[in-house]
Amino acid sequence: QQYNPWLASAFAGGVSGSFTWAIIYPIDVIKTRIQTSPLSLNYQSSMWSTGQSLIAKHGWKYMFRGLGITLLRAFPVNGIIFPVYEFTLTQLTNNFDENNIEPME
Repeated sequence: QQYNPWLASAFAGGVSGSFTWAIIYPIDVIKTRIQTSPLSLNYQSSMWSTGQSLIAKHGWKYMFRGLGITLLRAFPVNGIIFPVYEFTLTQLTNNFDENNIEPME
């Protein structure tokens, strides 16, 4: 059976983007908490202490709240970006070859 390389690239992009978000999501939750804290609190906590505080107050599941919708967004976005990047790279490489232009190193 033959496979479509663009479809394979789109699938690989979707899976890798979703996997990345699943790993990074708790860090993003902590970052967002720090960024959105009122200035009047003079928030000087570290990422680690903020994460510990969130888990102690809300439980570990809080760190993944909203992950589902993020994954629904991440799969198609990254699934589109991968083949577009590969197509662009191919076009640029072909233009260099056709015009005898040496790429910058």
